[in-house]
Amino acid sequence: MKRVLLYGVGVIIVLVALVAIGLRVPAIQDVVLERGVNAVVSSDQIDLSDPDSLTLIFCGTGGPFPDPERAGPCTLVAAGGRVFLVDSGTGGAQRLQQLRVPMERLEAVLYTHLHSDHIAGLGDVALNSWAGGRKEPLTLYGPPGVEGLANGTFDAFGIDSKSRIDHHGEEVFEPQAQVIKSAAFLVPSRDDTVTVIEEGDLKITAFKVDHVPLENAYGYRIEFKDRTVVFSGDTVRDQNMVRFGADADVMVHEVMGMANIHAIIGALRGNGQSTTAKILTDASEVHTSPVDAAEIANEANASLLIYNHIVPPMPLGVMEDIFMRGVSDVRSEGVVIGFDGLRVRLPAGSDEIAYGRL
Repeated sequence: MKRVLLYGVGVIIVLVALVAIGLRVPAIQDVVLERGVNAVVSSDQIDLSDPDSLTLIFCGTGGPFPDPERAGPCTLVAAGGRVFLVDSGTGGAQRLQQLRVPMERLEAVLYTHLHSDHIAGLGDVALNSWAGGRKEPLTLYGPPGVEGLANGTFDAFGIDSKSRIDHHGEEVFEPQAQVIKSAAFLVPSRDDTVTVIEEGDLKITAFKVDHVPLENAYGYRIEFKDRTVVFSGDTVRDQNMVRFGADADVMVHEVMGMANIHAIIGALRGNGQSTTAKILTDASEVHTSPVDAAEIANEANASLLIYNHIVPPMPLGVMEDIFMRGVSDVRSEGVVIGFDGLRVRLPAGSDEIAYGRL
């Protein structure tokens, strides 16, 4: 038996060695390259055309911290074939491409607020959806100030956009689609909502959340047929999420791991980095803990809670355990830590919530 085992191990070693040697031969390298490229290019894009479902694809579940696992805040919403983003954080466009999302389907971005980590990826979103074949201007919805974001981004990319048209031709980069339009709106008070879009079976409403010192930070409730998703944007624990997120199928709520962030703050102070420590201390006062978000989801009677805008990054497994401390005591099921590549599908006429990794 031992002799057979040793023989098998020897065969495996020889085969591995032959493969390694073979991969150094240019002709073999060319064959491997051709097959690999063909496999990538020929792979199907995600189908977002389902007329009877509400679908989420998380293209960025991180925050302002550098995180190799998470792009900045960015969530794709497909409702009956119409495609939107909620925020456009850094790296979101690249993540969408990695996930084989048809970028040309994108028609608008819904901004929860105008902090840098939620808007920084707009240029890439606009360019890559245009390069992908978008035929119409990209519209930005959000609080006052979104006009400046639209105009400033369009102006900043003006030279780039002209060169694309000059180089590749108007049949590839259609000039009318380079435009970035804005549709700013003001939610008057915490008791009000504003209907952002209401067309056919789709209704998107905005409401105020508390993210001081910003005066205008919004959550969104997205309803398609009989399915509902509510987004918190950035906020402290806020009863408006209970009020306007009532009975949602999915609640997407921002979270900050308070124990983890305070450990980082302590380390910064101990190493003389008081300015950064102050910034993080201030930030910790305007976000929501995982336990608080779970309690909010319970009060709202949300079926599934997805943690989003994960701060700080959690490179060590123990950090995730600490992040989730106390959550199961409050909400024993129906909680998911969001991750880039998470897809959630809500078929109309059903209570089904199907989710998993793309």
